Amino acid sequence: MKNIALLFVLILAFSSCQNFDDPIPDGSFLETPTLSTRLVDETSVELTWSSAQICNINCPSIVPASFYEVWTKSLVSSTNYKLVEIPAGQMSYLVEGLEPGVRQEFYVVAKRANVSNETNRVMVVPNELPASQTVFEKASFDYITHPQVSPDGTKVIYTISEAGSSIQPQQVFVFDLNSKSEKLISEKGQYPSWSASGESLIFVVGDQNTSALREYTVASGESKEIISDSFQSYFPVFGVRDTTLIYFLDSLDEGDQSIILFNLDEEATNPKRILRDVDDIENIQMPILGMTYSTEENNVAYSVTFAKDTPVGFSYDVVGFAVNSPTSFRSFVVSDWNDSNPFFSPTNSDLLAFVSDRSGSNQIWIRNTITGQLYQVTDLQESERINVGIVGLSWSEEKLYLNIQEASGVTQLVSIDVSSLLN
Repeated sequence: MKNIALLFVLILAFSSCQNFDDPIPDGSFLETPTLSTRLVDETSVELTWSSAQICNINCPSIVPASFYEVWTKSLVSSTNYKLVEIPAGQMSYLVEGLEPGVRQEFYVVAKRANVSNETNRVMVVPNELPASQTVFEKASFDYITHPQVSPDGTKVIYTISEAGSSIQPQQVFVFDLNSKSEKLISEKGQYPSWSASGESLIFVVGDQNTSALREYTVASGESKEIISDSFQSYFPVFGVRDTTLIYFLDSLDEGDQSIILFNLDEEATNPKRILRDVDDIENIQMPILGMTYSTEENNVAYSVTFAKDTPVGFSYDVVGFAVNSPTSFRSFVVSDWNDSNPFFSPTNSDLLAFVSDRSGSNQIWIRNTITGQLYQVTDLQESERINVGIVGLSWSEEKLYLNIQEASGVTQLVSIDVSSLLN
């Protein structure tokens, strides 16, 4: 009899614990937080999650979780481990005791009334991050867009997007890093890129229906049209000892996108040919974000969308091929995150810099394409951010150059010495 009474008490106690968790009201939904990170030091990372809604009208009724679970992924297997439970109202957690230079993955689960929603997964590589130095800046929403440092590290080519427009930058400038002066070289242009010799530049001019590639010779200050297309051209780069041009051609409404090679030899019989077609995902404005060429390996790398099981149905991967065998596809950086705007190191073709949102926001990363080692270069927070639509990423030896956008309307060209990470 005593055992039966004890059992009844335990059942009541258990039931009361289950009912203690607030039910979700009819017509309401449990929050699905978004997770972001901040590297505190080389062994610690702060996880922060938010459930802010972005909608204008008819927002669904969202209720907060009763508690949160912080999970981490094992580095040696596919097993996930729960680190801690966090009570309602607390939406951050400091993870300490991490191993410097070793990648870590985390996610948070919001729970209430037997319903659970996972946040996005994040990855960090804790380390002592290198400091950035401001080269110059532009204010009043005249954004620095697509900057590229010259091969000898003495100049930077870039465009100015007037009044914050990331679609039609109007002017192309060269900035001398020694004299700290800039020079206008074209009233119109987009996506400028240096030749490997540094003797010339290539950029795109055009409108919504046509485009052309123009070459600018540094010594003479003259420019000439190389090739024109009835469609939009993007991200031209020099290839094969500056004897060819490689670029992305988007035929817009016709739905054909291709990576094109153009032979600069005036005696070439058929100078223009398709290297590889690019598959398009419906309603994606830019299927490709950035392109780079490695002289040493004769490789092209670019970032392109692939359909995936993500909240938006796709993500960007960095893929490519050798120019002499474009049918042999190569995956340089593939993940469920958005990895874009790649750039090979000109002095070490194994090193590929790129932009990724794997830490919860766009940051600069480096991947050794041979060993697979990942290096997190930046940890921008709050008002500073990297806009993949206007960012330009390039190398000068072991120094990276890129533009950072601020909420105040300022863009900065910054340099980051990454030798401490790589050595």
